[in-house]
Order: sequence, then C-alpha cells, then structure tokens
Amino acid sequence: MNFRRPWCGKRKQASLPVPKIPRTLERLKLFSDLLNPFAMRSLIPALLVLFFGASVFASFDENKGLVAYFSFNHCDARDDSGQGSYGQLLGNVRCWCGVEDDGLLLDGADARVVFSGTINHYFTTSDFTLSFYFKPESRQVFPQSLVSKRAACDEDNVLDIAYNATLAELTTDFKESEYKLYHELSPEVQGTGWQHYALVREGVYARTYLNGKLVRESRRCSGIDLSNEAPFSIGDSPCLETGRMRRFQGVIDELRLYERALSEEEILQLYLLYPVENAQMDCLS
Repeated sequence: MNFRRPWCGKRKQASLPVPKIPRTLERLKLFSDLLNPFAMRSLIPALLVLFFGASVFASFDENKGLVAYFSFNHCDARDDSGQGSYGQLLGNVRCWCGVEDDGLLLDGADARVVFSGTINHYFTTSDFTLSFYFKPESRQVFPQSLVSKRAACDEDNVLDIAYNATLAELTTDFKESEYKLYHELSPEVQGTGWQHYALVREGVYARTYLNGKLVRESRRCSGIDLSNEAPFSIGDSPCLETGRMRRFQGVIDELRLYERALSEEEILQLYLLYPVENAQMDCLS
C-alpha cells in the first residue's frame, strides 16, 4: 500500500482506505453482533477463509524471522521460539487468562519481567517487528510502563512503550537522541479490553498497528540507532524512578519479536491468529 512521501523529519497519521480484508472483517463483526455476539465472532477467521480462500492465512509464515516468542502459556517467560532468550519474573506476577490460553498478570506495584539472552541483540539499527497483546486492569493518572529497552530516563537510545489512560493512547517513544526520533507513533487506545499492538521498523520508516490495522507512520531521512546495554523488560522502565510513571497493571500475552519488518498484510494475519473478539474478558481463579 503506497503512502505519500512526507518531508524528512516530519510525520503524519496514516489516512488510508481500509483494505478489503479488514473491511470484510468489520462487516462480519456487524453480522455476528446481529446474530450472536459470542458464538458467531469465533467463526470470523473461518468465514474469511470461506470468502477469500485458504491463501489468506497460508501465505503467512508466523515463524519466518521469529527470534523470540513468549506465549506465557506455562506461567513463566520461557522463549517458545527456542532462540535463547528468557524472562525472569520479579515481584507479584501471576498466571491469568490470556488472549490465547494463559498470560501474565502484573499487579502494578512491583511486578515486572526482565529478559536476558538474544532478544536484547535486535534493537539496534536493523529492521524488526515487535508484537504483543495487553489488557489494562486500571486507569491511572500516570502512564504505565509496558515494554521498555532504555538505559536511563533521558533522550538517548530509547524504546519505551507505556499505557496512558489519561491521553487514551499507547505512548510509543522511539528515539536515538532528543532531536533524532520518530514522531507521533502513539496509537489511540479506547477502553480497557484486550488490544493487539505491533511496532514495525523498516529502514527509515516506523509504523504502529492496533488490532491488525495501521494507525501511525513516521519517517526520517536517516535511521534511528536504539543500541544500549539495558535489558528488554515489561513493566520496568527506568522512568519509574522519576515518579512520573507507574508499573503496568494488567495482563500481557503473546509477545513476539521478528528480525524483519512484517508487511501490513502480515500484521493483519498475525492478529487474526488470535483476534481479541475471541479472548475471554473475565477470568476466575
């Protein structure tokens, strides 16, 4: 899908016609609501295959370029891709209903996950795709640290993603320095239900997706170097120390990292593996 080329250093919100598959998905959702909002929605992926053929899913290899995958289905943070990463659960991290099987519930107080291994080698100048599901359990005044890889709460070599209920967005900081960054990548987030988020870095472009749809794109004349020695983490941004951020309170699930930039179609297909409509909204221990 083509975009008008913005000026270097400028940014814009994507304003594009909805692709055929997402438009059909929305129509199927409306149809399912009229019939049965619970039973019919689970049939959406099957109906897409019926309407468009098996090629809708068969063309997407979810393991191509996958360098880290945390399903959290074993109530820990083992790397299901077998690529040599591992997450250490710290504080009050519990097993909870995820978007697919189990996820990790963080209490917003001291719960966090700190990762070691190869996952920390891919946030440099290269292309990547980061994907995960999240479900907030509280609406705090302060931003809540979701995913972070930054050494300090400054402007140098920053990847920091936070749930901001006040601004109704997933604040996405992606920068090498104060004046070398991707502008306005933060997608709007409505409600506290399950959401799928993806961040794609492709050359001089960065894009964010929510529930399979492109919502933000930013471009620079030159790329951004994220290289730092800090570990990749969940709920553990160094900006917590400033008092202006809190740890994430909620559930996170199905975290993936690819060493390539997934296309818009691949992001949709990745999302349709576990559409949020199929997620269990309430979980009883």
